[in-house]
Amino acid sequence: MSRTCVLKPATDRDIDELMSWFPDAGSVGIWGGPKFRYPFTRDSFVQDCAIEKMSSYTLRAPDGRMVAFGQRYARSDRAHLARLIASPAARRQGYGQQLIEALIETVRQEGKYRDVSLFVYRHNEPAYRCYRQLGFQVQPYPENAVLREQCYFLTRPVDPGITVYR
Repeated sequence: MSRTCVLKPATDRDIDELMSWFPDAGSVGIWGGPKFRYPFTRDSFVQDCAIEKMSSYTLRAPDGRMVAFGQRYARSDRAHLARLIASPAARRQGYGQQLIEALIETVRQEGKYRDVSLFVYRHNEPAYRCYRQLGFQVQPYPENAVLREQCYFLTRPVDPGITVYR
């Protein structure tokens, strides 16, 4: 299991490393969605990540390595988590869970939302298991969301002691 890491706002320098985590169209499509361009340039990657529109974070290991990346934004009165990924070299070591827990903590500290949401491709079993272990529950699919047949929509309360139904 990984050691405790630190969540930091993503910087421009992090983009080049993050881009290196995607060797093909399939990997970037699972992470970024069907509109994410591949092959990408640095400019198209930054545009498709919507870095200017979403809060973007890196998870740093105690030695300073970037081990995960994630974003959050407001969606339908929730804090929505997006583009969550652990470094290929750091997978299956608990960093994905630490990233999500740290992102949820930023939501809790902000105090604006009672629950968080995310989408996951149905075939992405490792991510789906991770989210379920963290207390996310499958919910009815939002009417205005795309990929209804390919994805699950999950939510969980910011405070796990509170049940939120919507």
